[in-house]
Amino acid sequence: LSVELCARGLIVAGIGRSAAGLTETADLAGARFHPVAADVADPAQVRDAFARIAAIAAPDILINNAAVYPRRDILDETSETFMATIAINLGGTLNCTLAALDRFTATGRGRILNVATFADLAPIPASAAYAVSKGAARILTRALKADLADRFPSIVISDWMPGMLATGMGIPDG
Repeated sequence: LSVELCARGLIVAGIGRSAAGLTETADLAGARFHPVAADVADPAQVRDAFARIAAIAAPDILINNAAVYPRRDILDETSETFMATIAINLGGTLNCTLAALDRFTATGRGRILNVATFADLAPIPASAAYAVSKGAARILTRALKADLADRFPSIVISDWMPGMLATGMGIPDG
């Protein structure tokens, strides 16, 4: 998504925990891509990241795409590992959304796209934490619309279910 948006002339700030992943994206996307290291599960890091992003350009679009998929059988989960997945997949979406809404509600406009999955509709084995967290994020999308749509009709909030992708979490051919 970052590469395509940069190719279309947008300035993109990408938040990620992995310096290697950010560098890889920057190499593909070019000078319009600005890497911002932060853990989306940490609200303080997200607030700091958005302050750094505001120094680059005022954000108009937020794409919540951060997720982990540990592929752990429920009998191998602990409360801690389960909730760590929730913290990234659901908490990260909430943290970034709240940070973006600070600007969007001030200007009265913006776009939030939450990358979703079918995992909550038909969970597969060893996906409980992922399925629950991503399903909750889809509910969060609907709740955000319920809270904001009448007051901020130019803040568009939606989710997108792209299906299986050729990523480390997806399948080889996408």
